[in-house]
Amino acid sequence: MNGFFKKIGQILSDIWLEIELFFSKFKRKGNGEAVAPQFGIVFGIKKTKPTEGTPLTLKFFRISFRDLLFFFDQLETLIGSGVTLIDSLLIIQAQAKKRALKKLYGDMIHRINSGMGLAETMYLYPKIFPHMHSALIEAGEKSGNLKNVLSQIADELESSQDFVRKIKGAMFYPVLLLILAITMVTGMMIFVIPKVAKLYKESNARLPALTQKVIDISNFISAKYPIILLIAFGGIFILWLLISKTKIGKLLWENFVSIIPIFGNINKQKNLMMFASNLGMLLQSGVLIGDAFEITEKTIDNIHYKRALAEIRHGIILGKNISEMMGLEDIKTQKFKENKLFPLQVAQMIHIGEITGILAKMLMKIRINYRKSIDYTLKNISTMIEPLMIFIVAILVGSILLAVMLPFFYIGTTIT
Repeated sequence: MNGFFKKIGQILSDIWLEIELFFSKFKRKGNGEAVAPQFGIVFGIKKTKPTEGTPLTLKFFRISFRDLLFFFDQLETLIGSGVTLIDSLLIIQAQAKKRALKKLYGDMIHRINSGMGLAETMYLYPKIFPHMHSALIEAGEKSGNLKNVLSQIADELESSQDFVRKIKGAMFYPVLLLILAITMVTGMMIFVIPKVAKLYKESNARLPALTQKVIDISNFISAKYPIILLIAFGGIFILWLLISKTKIGKLLWENFVSIIPIFGNINKQKNLMMFASNLGMLLQSGVLIGDAFEITEKTIDNIHYKRALAEIRHGIILGKNISEMMGLEDIKTQKFKENKLFPLQVAQMIHIGEITGILAKMLMKIRINYRKSIDYTLKNISTMIEPLMIFIVAILVGSILLAVMLPFFYIGTTIT
């Protein structure tokens, strides 16, 4: 019970913090100018904005995950074979089937021919090329290690695609069972129960409470199903808007997901895996640690982790260690201040990386550990959820069938 009230307090605290952050944007200095809250100093990152010369059609163009993977994979293969950057882009442009992609690559070729670098060109299309990829390419160009960076990006994209495929595969059967159950119950309520109710009405039978209740629900659904469908789809759409477009909605959704058995743990491990993977890749490519944290913060969707990374980045600027910001006060005595986002194991491994100078390698080990843990859970999720789904379907369908058949067991005593 204490845990429940603690969770409610946390949700209310998150909402209040979001309201404070919103109104803090309008706090005014002495000169009357509105300023946004500052979380730290940003250093070393190139702040390139799209130019006015960017074609209008490309500003609204979104590249698919498959096309993005193909771009980096082909670029790595061609540059690794000794083909120049311009010739590589020309070959990729020739292979592209979509007109918008051809136009994109053509515009990139034109800009690179005009003296811009690949990363500088990618920064012009933030909706097409993720900021982290552009930063990695910039680091690769500056260090002369572009081929390895491209290979790293391609491998990470392929790994991400495989991860998404496993999640979809693990959830396919439970979701299919749920859809079939809803379809079956709805079909029985709309088409079967009304006919059975008519039969019982003609026989003047006094019906059991369960049967009468099912008939009442069926009558309500049959009479109001257009309104019910409208409310259901409208509610889902409004809920989607709240979750996807408002921070308070996202916070509520994140807190809700965190308390769901199995899925809450998977979601936490996924965020930790993304944090370790993105930060590790950036550090391996030579990006400064403050910049790496800022870029990683932008690549994480979870608001709680965004805030935590912003606080850690600010702490780094003030001279604190990452592991210290995660709650590890003394590794010898295992003194650890409980952190709901970063487990002790993560803080320990990062501390070891900090004192030995192999932070990037330790981050990639963290990524591998969580990837294996998520893979194991996903392999067994169908086994864990399937019995529960079958039980729910059996209860729903069985209750309706029992309600239909129950009057037949004593129909002779109920006919008046």
